[in-house]
Formats: sequence, C-alpha cells, structure tokens
Amino acid sequence: MTSIKRYFKTTAIACGISLAAASLQAVTVNLSEAQGYNLVTWGDATLKNSDTEGRVAAGGNASFGSYSIGTSTSAGDPTRAQLTVGGNLDASGGGQVYNGSVYVGGSYTSPGYNLNSAPGSSVQSNLGKSNLPFDFDAAQAALLTKSTDWGALTPSGSATMQWGTLTLDGSAEGLNIFNIDAATLAAAHTFKIFVPSGATALINVSGAIAEMSNMGFFGTHTAEKTLFNFFEATELDMVGIGVTGSILAPLADLTFTSGNVDGQVIANSFAGAQWGSGEMHNVLFEGEPDSPAPIPDSGSTLALIATALVGIVLVSRKLKG
Repeated sequence: MTSIKRYFKTTAIACGISLAAASLQAVTVNLSEAQGYNLVTWGDATLKNSDTEGRVAAGGNASFGSYSIGTSTSAGDPTRAQLTVGGNLDASGGGQVYNGSVYVGGSYTSPGYNLNSAPGSSVQSNLGKSNLPFDFDAAQAALLTKSTDWGALTPSGSATMQWGTLTLDGSAEGLNIFNIDAATLAAAHTFKIFVPSGATALINVSGAIAEMSNMGFFGTHTAEKTLFNFFEATELDMVGIGVTGSILAPLADLTFTSGNVDGQVIANSFAGAQWGSGEMHNVLFEGEPDSPAPIPDSGSTLALIATALVGIVLVSRKLKG
C-alpha cells in the first residue's frame, strides 16, 4: 500500500510541476530587430514639417518636406546610417539629416543642397534594397511574430475605465502585461499607468482600427520601459497626444497628425497631415530580458492532465484486479 501511495503522490507532484511549467514561459520583450532606429516602416514614409530626433528606416519610398532627422544623436562615425530608405527618396521639399549618412535602395532627388550636415557624410543611392545597412524583410518578419506572440500573453495587471480615465495597475518588479481593446483606448482622455520603479509595462491593444487622440499620460511608468503593442491594428490614428513609450504596430498604416512620442515607432507606413506630422523623440525601448510571463492554456497542458489521469486509472484497475 505504501508503494501505491508513493505512486499517487509522485504522479500528483509531477503533474503539478508540468502544469506550472506549461503555464509559464520565459518571455523576452525587446525591439532589438529595430537596431536602435527611432522610426521604422516597412512601407512608405511621408515626412513633413517636423522631425525625428533619432534615426529613420523606411522600407518603401520616403519623401521630405522641411523635415530633420538625427538631431539628438551623437556625432560619431559620419558613415553611420541615419536615414535608410528601401525605395526612392524624394528630398526636394527640403530638410536636413544630422550626424550621419543616407543610404537609398532606389533613386534620390536632392533638395538642391547638401542633405547631410556632418563632415564626411554622404548620400548613397541606387544601392538596391538587399545592400542596405538595414534588413527590412528580416526585421518585419521577426517583429510581426513578436507582436503576435506578445498579444497572446495572459495579462498580469488590471485595466479599469472610469469617467474617461483608463488606469492600468501592475505590481510585478519585472514585466507587467496589460490587455485593452482599441475602443476603450479611443474613448479615454486620460491614461494612467502604475508599475513599480524600473518595471516594464507591455500594453497589448486589440482591434483592427485604433486611435490615440487628445490624451494625457500620467503614472509611475517610464518611456524607456513602456511598449504599446497594436498587434491587430491595420489603421492607427494619432493626434494631439504626447505618448510616453514606444509603439509597435507592424500591420498598421499610421497617421500621426500632431503631438510627440517619447519612444520608438514601428509601423507598416507613416504619414501626417498636409501641414505636417507629429514628432518622434529619441527614447529607445530598453525592454525586459527573460521575464517569466503567463501564456494562454494550450493542448500540451491538457495532454499532461490526460496522461496523469490515465496512469491513475490504470493503477486503480490493477489494484481492483
């Protein structure tokens, strides 16, 4: 009888350990494939009457209109890519690229003066997309996968909406996961995010059509540790807003009319209004390395339960026999 008890005890412990392992997964949340670029698009980027303080990578065509890039980056290697364009670059509308060089896969239309300000920098065009210092296809595939996977994570923090104020509360010292929908986000005029000092906030936003407009951000979160993941959005509109955090919207055509983002912006395409667009401040997302995070239940978990139950039933039958 002692051996039988030991079997049941061992089976229960093993099953519990297996279930715990199945419900947790070491999740690394970062934007490493963006290679430190402040703005990344897979498609076209229309840049007018504003600036991106960091580096820009546009996988399609890019056009300038009184736009500056790289103002907050340090002066270093003048050959460093500050602007990388997969298609054609039309800079006839005027602008300036600071502290580095420009690499263009297709043709280049000059503004009529030197687009670069750094001594020793250059504009190199007709390179072909495969010869650029940024691999758009690889980055797109990797970040799309990450966005989808993160969007499937089980939330660890709470989200409440009251009188137009959307409040997120998380207590984890490492990664805090929040899930909200695009309709709730669009209805909010105040956004509060509370997490421990130094903790990461991953905010998953579901829905194909998303909007962030005329909203104030408050709380204990920091821009370099906050990421908004629009994992389903194909359209994202932003106006009159100051976002403290990075934005990952790999499927979305982003229209950013006015305001600023203290973080990285990654989208399918980027455009503003006829008179201009919002600006990106060069705050890079620091991410969260190998943080345990709950994942949705899967077939493997059910299989573990079934295996344990079958074993118990077989032993019971043997004892009765």
